Amino acid sequence: MREQPVSSTLNKPDGAHELTLRPSLFSEFIGQAHVKERLEIAVVAAKQRGEALAHILLNGPPGIGKSTLACVLAKAMGVNLNSTSGPTIEKEGDLAGLLTNLEEGDVLFIDEIHRLRKTIEKDLVLAMEDFKVDIILDEGANARSVRLNLPRFTLIGATTRSGLVTAPLLKRFPICERLDYYHVELLQIIIVRSARLLNVEIEEAGAREIAGRSRGTPRIANDLLRRVRDYAQVRHDGRITAEIADKALAMLEMGDGGRL
Repeated sequence: MREQPVSSTLNKPDGAHELTLRPSLFSEFIGQAHVKERLEIAVVAAKQRGEALAHILLNGPPGIGKSTLACVLAKAMGVNLNSTSGPTIEKEGDLAGLLTNLEEGDVLFIDEIHRLRKTIEKDLVLAMEDFKVDIILDEGANARSVRLNLPRFTLIGATTRSGLVTAPLLKRFPICERLDYYHVELLQIIIVRSARLLNVEIEEAGAREIAGRSRGTPRIANDLLRRVRDYAQVRHDGRITAEIADKALAMLEMGDGGRL
C-alpha cells in the first residue's frame, strides 16, 4: 500500500490530542475577535434574561475553530454539549433520539449540517422553530405520529459550504457567523500556547516557522507542532528553534510552498 504524504493528513482532526489543546473559555480562544465579541454578547444577554442561547450557524474552512467555539459557548452557558454530524443522522428516529435527550438550555452541535438529509432537515426545522418533534409509533397500518414538546435548546450548526445550507434551514439561525483563516502572527501565538500545554520548549522564531507553513489553520498548526516536537526530541535536545523547525518541516515535505 502506498504511504500517504504527511501533508495530506493534516486536515484530519486528531480527537485524542485535540481535547488537550482545545480552548474551553472565550478568554483562551485566540483570533476571530469580532466573531468572539458578538458571541460573548449573545451569551451574556441570554444568561441575563434566563433564556437559552439563540441558534447559531458557524461557517468557515475545516480546522478553523467551529467545533471549539461550540464547546466554548456551551461551557459559557453552563449547559451540556451534545455533538453529532449531518451524515450520521440517517433517519428521523436518530434525530428524535438526540432531541429528546436534551435538557433545558442544552447545546446540540451538528457538524457538516449542510449534509443533512431533506427529511431530517424538515424535522429539525420544526424542532428549532416550535421546539417540538414528531415520533412515529408502530409500523405499517398501525403506525401513528405523536408530537412531543422539547425543552428550549440551542442548535449550533457548522458548515464548510454555507451555499449548500437550504433557505428554510438558514432562516432558523438568528446568528450566522463566518470564521476566516488566521494570519501568521495569531497562529504563532496559538503554537506557543499549545507548546506550553504539551511541555515543549519552543523559541518564538521556531513557532513562527511552523505558523508560516500552517495554511492559516490552527488544526494544521497544532498537528505540525506535534510532528516538529517529535523530530526535535529524537534528533536534537527537544527544544524547537527556527532551524530545527525548518529541518523537521522539510522532512515532512512542508516546504516554503506551504506558506500563506
